[in-house]
Amino acid sequence: MNIAVSSTAISAVSSVSTDNVGIGWPAVIDGCHDLLAVALGTNSMEDTFERACRQADRKAASRPQDPRILHARRLLGDDISLERAYGVIMRDRPAPEAMVDALVFSLRRGVKELGRPDTLRRLSVLNEAQLKAVCHRVQSFNLAIATPWSPEEVSALILKWKEYARR
Repeated sequence: MNIAVSSTAISAVSSVSTDNVGIGWPAVIDGCHDLLAVALGTNSMEDTFERACRQADRKAASRPQDPRILHARRLLGDDISLERAYGVIMRDRPAPEAMVDALVFSLRRGVKELGRPDTLRRLSVLNEAQLKAVCHRVQSFNLAIATPWSPEEVSALILKWKEYARR
């Protein structure tokens, strides 16, 4: 079968084939498909949509995966219960700022507060960054309100946190 190719078809082929993004066999197959569609006049909207979807899939596959998204996808697995997924998600969250403020407020009474259950519960949910902020805050108490903590008292706070953190 002989097919006449005009200059408009050649320019259409060159413009279609330069639109392809990607390398490898999938891109070559898409390019051949485009050439045949232009040559035979069977270029339809469905073919264009499918090609765009394949290009988007290849582009997405070439990007590095975000570890948080991969972690969330693992939690969506059939072998993980809703309660377990909820627990993992809630465990990975930092403590609310109000809880940190309540902890600092209770620590104004001194190091003896580290023996109280409410203080230990609040201390146990802090992450490292929040613990560091609490340590700075207790060392910089205003003398009119509370006595600033010494480095030894801050060390006791850190030891209690290590003992009770994320039980």
